[in-house]
Amino acid sequence: MRKSLNFHSSVRYVKYIVLVLLFYPLTVLGAQGHISIERQSITIQEAIQLIEKNSNYTFFYNAADLKNIQLKNIHCSGTVEEVLKKVFADSGISYLIQGNEVTLKIEKTQSTQQAQKRRTVSGTVTDAVEGEPIIGANILIKGEQTGVITDLDGRFTIQIPADKRTTLIVTYIGYKRREVPVDDLGVINIKMESDNEVLDEVVIVGSGTQKKVSITGAITSVKGMTLKSPSSSLTNSLAGKLSGVIATTTSGEPGSSSEFYIRGIATFGGRATPLIMLDDVEISATDLNRIPPETIESFSILKDASATAIYGARGANGVMLVTTKRGEENSKTRVNVTVENSINMPTRFPQFVDGATWMEMYNEAQVTRNPSITPRYTQTQIDGTRNRLNPYVYPDVKWEDVIFKDMTMNQRANINISGGGSRVTYYMSLNVNHDTGLLNTPKLYSFRNNINNMGYNFQNNISYKLSPTTKVELNMNAQINTAKGPNFGTQTLFAMALSANPINFPATYPAQPGDTHVRFGNNYLSGNNLRINPYAFMSTSYKQSDENTLNTSLKINQQLDFVTKGLSVNALINFKNWSRSSFYQSIEPYYYRALPESYDPLNPVDYELERLGTSGTDYLSEGFNAKEGDRTIMMQFQLNYVRQFGLHNVGGMLMYMQRDYKVGMLPQRNQGLSGRFTYDYGQRYLFEFNFGYNGTERLARDNRFEFFPAASIGWVVSNEAFFEPLKNKIDNLKIRASFGLVGSDETGLIANSPHFLYIDQVTLESVEFRSGVDNNFYTGKGPFVDQYGVVNGGWERSRKFDIGLDMTLFRNWNITADYFKERRYNILVHREAWPESLGYYTAKPWRNMGEVDNWGFEVSSSFHHRFTKDLSLDIRGNFTYTQNKYVNLDEPVYPYAWKISTGHTINSRFGYIAEGLFQSQEEIDNSPRQDLGSPVKPGDIKYRDVNGDGTINEYDRALISEYNNTPRIQYGFGLNLTYKKFDLGVFFNGSAKRNIAIDGVHPFGSGDANIFQFIADDFWTEANPNPNAKYPRLGLTGADTGNNTQFSTYWLRNGSFMRFKTLEVGYNFKYGRVYLNGDNLAVFSPFKDWDPEIEWSKYPLQRTFNIGVQLNF
Repeated sequence: MRKSLNFHSSVRYVKYIVLVLLFYPLTVLGAQGHISIERQSITIQEAIQLIEKNSNYTFFYNAADLKNIQLKNIHCSGTVEEVLKKVFADSGISYLIQGNEVTLKIEKTQSTQQAQKRRTVSGTVTDAVEGEPIIGANILIKGEQTGVITDLDGRFTIQIPADKRTTLIVTYIGYKRREVPVDDLGVINIKMESDNEVLDEVVIVGSGTQKKVSITGAITSVKGMTLKSPSSSLTNSLAGKLSGVIATTTSGEPGSSSEFYIRGIATFGGRATPLIMLDDVEISATDLNRIPPETIESFSILKDASATAIYGARGANGVMLVTTKRGEENSKTRVNVTVENSINMPTRFPQFVDGATWMEMYNEAQVTRNPSITPRYTQTQIDGTRNRLNPYVYPDVKWEDVIFKDMTMNQRANINISGGGSRVTYYMSLNVNHDTGLLNTPKLYSFRNNINNMGYNFQNNISYKLSPTTKVELNMNAQINTAKGPNFGTQTLFAMALSANPINFPATYPAQPGDTHVRFGNNYLSGNNLRINPYAFMSTSYKQSDENTLNTSLKINQQLDFVTKGLSVNALINFKNWSRSSFYQSIEPYYYRALPESYDPLNPVDYELERLGTSGTDYLSEGFNAKEGDRTIMMQFQLNYVRQFGLHNVGGMLMYMQRDYKVGMLPQRNQGLSGRFTYDYGQRYLFEFNFGYNGTERLARDNRFEFFPAASIGWVVSNEAFFEPLKNKIDNLKIRASFGLVGSDETGLIANSPHFLYIDQVTLESVEFRSGVDNNFYTGKGPFVDQYGVVNGGWERSRKFDIGLDMTLFRNWNITADYFKERRYNILVHREAWPESLGYYTAKPWRNMGEVDNWGFEVSSSFHHRFTKDLSLDIRGNFTYTQNKYVNLDEPVYPYAWKISTGHTINSRFGYIAEGLFQSQEEIDNSPRQDLGSPVKPGDIKYRDVNGDGTINEYDRALISEYNNTPRIQYGFGLNLTYKKFDLGVFFNGSAKRNIAIDGVHPFGSGDANIFQFIADDFWTEANPNPNAKYPRLGLTGADTGNNTQFSTYWLRNGSFMRFKTLEVGYNFKYGRVYLNGDNLAVFSPFKDWDPEIEWSKYPLQRTFNIGVQLNF
């Protein structure tokens, strides 16, 4: 019930003014005196609003008390007192006028008040972010009209039924509605979340949270479900979803992780991937890959120095913060269940030629280089293969069809439970993944060795309030994974589709009576050396690997308001343990071939088989791989301060961290002190200072610690008074900039630097020596210096600059743009430029002298619009461009500028510059001599004489491309459309400014390799001398093709692509949602021969169709 209040001090009078202004703002001050109301079927509340609009009177009442009062017709005019008499006539409402304030009182009968026994519940309502009390929040009993409002301190007291379960509905302008079950509680503290997602959105930052409007660093944040896809690999969903993140998929194998970088690659000396933190604890990319999106509340990507400086030694490559979900206080238990089943089919697997085409092209390769030679394959053999007279005499094996299936099915289930009371909150999640592979493996032995992975992920987050100021949090993530499959990397098997041609032997021969083993086909390569049968290779080995990860954290939070308001402290201890063990089985296959003399070449109905050598065993051999494991112990202590003084908002954080990681004998340790200071004035002028002071054991004592500071500023232009005329179009406009220094102690790892950089690495008894005279010699062994300690070794450092813009238009269109530049220096390099004549031999010294520049820009945008209550649209997109270059690589002094990498992109491609194919012998004779391993004929590749000396050799190798597999540009865009209970979502991603090298696809050679179909479709011949052919003149061995197999621009292809990544259709019903989605539906690229994102020999990407059901209880 609202009631007038008497105030006895100026402070409480100010609070009273706040109450009036916040809860019932006066939008229109009408004229005093005469008021007129002429309305049909009007409610009392509508009448009150009309009076307030046209006068300076303010009403105090409980809106819930007016809900059941009947509509009435009001026709009156006069003074306020006269109008009020008419409005409230026969309503059971009395009122009291004090000045310009009207307090209403609703009369209730005694029988109603005594109809049921009631008890008292009290509590407070506060802002979930700031912790400030909310004045004037409505507290209503669900199903009744009884309610109260909070007072000036956010407190309330309400009478509820004592003999039934009661739920309170809490509402306030600008906050999300909450329903809070009371149960048997007597005191309830309720936290309200703002519904202004633009200004009041809370973003996870390093070791804390901040309102989005107050952030001055470059941070991208998305909800966990944004990354959901029908895949067990979470990282495969990153591409195009997060601005500033460059992600590439390297394999489609179940469980494989994508490679991802924040703002590209800025180093060549060590780790380039970001630091990943799960609930303030460092994890690996593999750990992240196995976390279900249902468990994740948010991803925050920290990109600039201001955002990452507190991580000091670990923040140079950016930081990814993953926050898991938690239960809400005073909320009922919620159970969510998701079940999915997906069908997966390989896409764009490279095609190979049939057997007859292979033989014809083999003969062509012979004759085109040596016209006088007799072709290896007769027309009878070619026709017998083409007409499939007998597949065991004239094999024509399509190996990709034999060893791979057309489809596979995977399943996933997730159940999570959350809720909480006034003291305890809980969130528990169990996720189960079952992934199977595409290997077409029959059960020939006691094992079936197709990929068959089972993964379990358990997340448990519990918090308990020991007191109103003390809270304990326990987080546990457990991962249990069992991987079954063949005892080799799948890339090896896929590569065999090229190494094995279709005509040498069949996969298997038919079983004979009495056989106890499979008769695998094979043939001799040379002497007694056998070829490789991919089907036998795939079928005769098995491996099972069991991997377990346990990650547990205990955190204690203590508010210290009794010391000073806004002060708090927390302590965290984390233990992580990882282990893996595996065993394998294998059997030696029996190999056979059809004897050439045993069949009629024209009618090969009957044939005889010959066992090859002593191949084959009837028993399995098995073994155990050594167990692996590591463990990490991390401790963290943090002091926080947040306080508002009028328009001045200040915040501070000081944190100490110590981490001990052990794998093998010696632990690896680092520690650091970091801090943050934030200040804003009226949410207009923002300043933030961050620092990290970190130490590492890799460096000598005097160089072990380093200070990494960063500062950032921001200006919220839209909060200025002069900006007010534009607020109806531009709701939020913020300009921000940052500059700082971050570091990395993981430098030199790519070049295999030792862990302890300052210690000499010596191998004892390695170098043999002799001493003595007169045939009386002593032979011994002495030490060998593998590596000298780094003199004055130091940290790899990075100076980062960022300037950004955040803008919101028309309340529903968000735009963020950033330009960034980074100078990475002190990169540890091996002095390869030093000649061995200096006496160092292989122990050339290390020095912190490498430098790289990295720069680019990124833009992200999201748009939301609700056309009607049933129809809404969301559109999102982002674009990232990155570029880097070597500044100092410590290269030798080359006589030719085109051989120097300095000034060019990291991992630039060097090779020969192709100028087409020679078309005649005359053209060859009039061109520079090409001395590259084989005689040059028409149809061979022609190269540019870069140095102009008349000879093509090593000195003509030059920079041929600034691009590589990692794209400079990555983008993504999509939309979600919701109509009533239906929803539709689509998403596209793409990469540009990248290329593909297709060298290594050459046919024949010493092993009679297979032929890609694209080569057969377009290769140079004398009969078809196409100067733009995709493949040059054929040849059998390196002596014929050495010129053509050199790495050159001839083998580079445009690797840009756009992928139709996701399409999803869903239907919502009372207890959940059912949906159908597709993943990797199509790819658009100028490169057509296989999927442009991965190498041809990698496990292929798959097109996935998935059906799922989500149930909510």
